[in-house]
Amino acid sequence: MKTRQIKIALALPESKPWGITRFFNGANDYAAKQKWLLTACPVDPESSDDFPLDWSRLKSWHIDGLIVHANNLKQLELFRKWRVPMVNIGEDFNFNCQIPRLALNNQRIGRLAAEHLIGLGLKNLVYHGVQGRWYSDERMRGFKQAAKEANLTAASFLLPHMTRDALWNERYEPIKRWLKTLPLPIGLFAVHDFRALIVLSACRDIGLRVPEDVAVIGTDNNLMVCEFTSPTLTSVCVNAYRMGYESARLLGQLMQGGEPPKEPVLIDPSEVMARASTDVLHADDPVVRRAVQFLQQNYSKSFTMDAVAEAAQVSRRLLEMRFRAERKTSPAMFLINLRLQKAKAMFAVRDCKPTEEIARVCGFGTGKNLRAAFQRMLSSSPNKFMSNSTSS
Repeated sequence: MKTRQIKIALALPESKPWGITRFFNGANDYAAKQKWLLTACPVDPESSDDFPLDWSRLKSWHIDGLIVHANNLKQLELFRKWRVPMVNIGEDFNFNCQIPRLALNNQRIGRLAAEHLIGLGLKNLVYHGVQGRWYSDERMRGFKQAAKEANLTAASFLLPHMTRDALWNERYEPIKRWLKTLPLPIGLFAVHDFRALIVLSACRDIGLRVPEDVAVIGTDNNLMVCEFTSPTLTSVCVNAYRMGYESARLLGQLMQGGEPPKEPVLIDPSEVMARASTDVLHADDPVVRRAVQFLQQNYSKSFTMDAVAEAAQVSRRLLEMRFRAERKTSPAMFLINLRLQKAKAMFAVRDCKPTEEIARVCGFGTGKNLRAAFQRMLSSSPNKFMSNSTSS
């Protein structure tokens, strides 16, 4: 007699800025190992798709488990009445509502953003978030805590969540007024890439230079935003694939009678994808400033550290000493990290160039040297990096 196949539903929005396709890939990989039948449909009666579902219709699917994105208490109350194991990946609750939750580690996201900006030598930091949203408050908490640990303070500016039909000026004008009050230079962390995009536009309108006056970093690494704005946008990469995989794994444990977690299961972000919006370094030491400027302008070329010292107008030994005193690293290591940063940004683009060409453009010379640097510094390969970093 044929065993009935376990049927799992993913009732999620049509898209998420952090990459719904990568989420599906992760969930599907786990489902394949368990030989589950995975099915998905957008749950939004206002969707432009041909077959959107209303929440009340989900029960008719006759499923064994459910992964859902719910931020509405009414929806959650409906789910509680169902006798179906489920996992919620909704982002706006600081409690589990008796439904097991899996969420991004938003405090860690804020911490990574702060560490990146602090690493640029910035002393002024600010957070732009969404008022009254749990995920935004958590990102702000992590950002401010990292600033505090570096003996810095971080200001914040929160605006309410905007609906789709909100007027552009309702988002835009308050941000322009706020930006005019900030001490410069400053590092600005926006709660997600779309808010960062508005910040970039507002900076252009009021004459602030990015990244020289305002270094901007967002979250989600949404390539449709980050790669197609000017300047390109630095962003914290959330691990959408891992979110999908761990959501399915948690659901599997619940279906086998496992005890639901009392707190949300948190998924750490992977890294910061550095781009032009933070391509700046503020150094107090003029020797270090001259050295960094030379490295940033010539990273694609072949040169010796003696050439860097000559550009910095000091001996090589003095360059090493003063560079380490301010940057806590050597000029050579700074150069390797700079080249890796440029290479990672190129690999993250969907239609990226061949590895050999990227190696030449980024100063590694050959693909072999590039792969060796990836392995030594990132414990990864370019191919593995590409498969893990794409956000959708």
